[in-house]
Amino acid sequence: MTKKNLFLLPCLLLILLNFTMLSLSKESGVLENIVFSKGEKTLEIKIILSPYTYHREFKLFNPYRICIDLFNIKSIQSPPLIQVNSLGIGAIRASMFKSNIARVVIDLTEEFPPYKSESFEQGLRIVFWPEEELPEEEPRVIEEIIQIEDAIGDIKVTPAKANINDSISVDMSGSQHAKSMEVEVFDSKGTKITMNELTPDSPKWETKFDKPGEYTFKGKAFNIEGKPSENPCEAKTYINFPPVSMLESQPPKGNVGKPITFDASGSTDSDGEVVEVNFTIADEMGNLVDRFVDNEKPFSWEKVFRKKGVYTVTVVATDDFGAVSEPFQVEVAAKQKNLFFLFDAGALAARGDGTYVGYAAGRIGLLYKILPGTLDIILSGGGAYSPNDAPWKPFYSVNLLLNFHLGPVFIGAGGVYTTNDKETISSKYAEAIANVGFELFDNSRISASIFLEAMGPVVDLSFQDHHKMMLGFRLLF
Repeated sequence: MTKKNLFLLPCLLLILLNFTMLSLSKESGVLENIVFSKGEKTLEIKIILSPYTYHREFKLFNPYRICIDLFNIKSIQSPPLIQVNSLGIGAIRASMFKSNIARVVIDLTEEFPPYKSESFEQGLRIVFWPEEELPEEEPRVIEEIIQIEDAIGDIKVTPAKANINDSISVDMSGSQHAKSMEVEVFDSKGTKITMNELTPDSPKWETKFDKPGEYTFKGKAFNIEGKPSENPCEAKTYINFPPVSMLESQPPKGNVGKPITFDASGSTDSDGEVVEVNFTIADEMGNLVDRFVDNEKPFSWEKVFRKKGVYTVTVVATDDFGAVSEPFQVEVAAKQKNLFFLFDAGALAARGDGTYVGYAAGRIGLLYKILPGTLDIILSGGGAYSPNDAPWKPFYSVNLLLNFHLGPVFIGAGGVYTTNDKETISSKYAEAIANVGFELFDNSRISASIFLEAMGPVVDLSFQDHHKMMLGFRLLF
């Protein structure tokens, strides 16, 4: 071989080598997948690469990480995040660090464990172990994550119906392939009023509402790439409208010992019905006087006050779902009426000369209740007229009477100063009087009763020949 040939041969080899290297440099690789397998005491991570790639490896501290830069990589097909949680390895992350450079980061949960990395025909292999020396090869179960699943949202809201300020539970634990979740809440007008972010570790949320109406909960789940779920994910709850209480006093002012009716039949509920009304009565100092619960329509209470004063009556209505109304109040004055005007009218029979003579009698006067409902005193005066001839003639009298009450029945006694009812009697004289009666009705303004009355002289004249009896009607106002 000539010297000239010896010189050309190395040159040709150098040109061929450069051309080959140039061709290889134009090829770009792909990070195809990252898989890991676990044995009893080892963990193996395989980074699957296409040809024409090379790498560098380094460590980072605070926190502890093992970083591997893969050069000549144009794309990544492996998942961006793989959870490991074994042998001090928390997770594996893969991303493009720069153009044509991919970076794989192995996040550690503690300090660097013993490990080694080596190339194999499909890429790069890293083996971790807890002991000082690598144990014998063990059978491995390979766990692969080949593709990223779309998240599927699921939301449950309980209860479906509640009262104001009741606790409402929101649960998105049924969502699938979710890295995070989000709940938005809208009122009946479609206005967004609040939102909350959830995670698979904390998928539940409790809230409450201070206004009635229908509320809509719209949920979304996001996968590890942040892509939101597309399936319908919605639930509703209804906050019950509380009832509205009303109260009327009939009459608005009353008297001690007379019944006053408190009428709450005007209480209403817009989305149900009123099933119960609570009445309470307080005095001017705020002390509780009486209370009453009515669970039957028309929701009223008849009350008799025993002491005069101004009382506050409060009602609270409850609906069929257990919601209660705001209190509604009225004031009622119970007055002690003691003095009444009196009018008596009736038929009177007078005894004289062995026979009875009929009279039409009438009186007016005053009645004063010394002890209301128990003891009254009456002062009255009037006259009686008879159509019979002489010796009978009209007469006039003034009465003073005490009456004792036993419920609607009353009995009484007193005295009468009267003029003579016959021409044969020359002077005025005194009589004793007794009566028994029955109260027909009694309200705060007017009352009426019937009575039977007997009168007879106490001096000079005999009772047997000069007594009188009267059946009458009495009106007090």
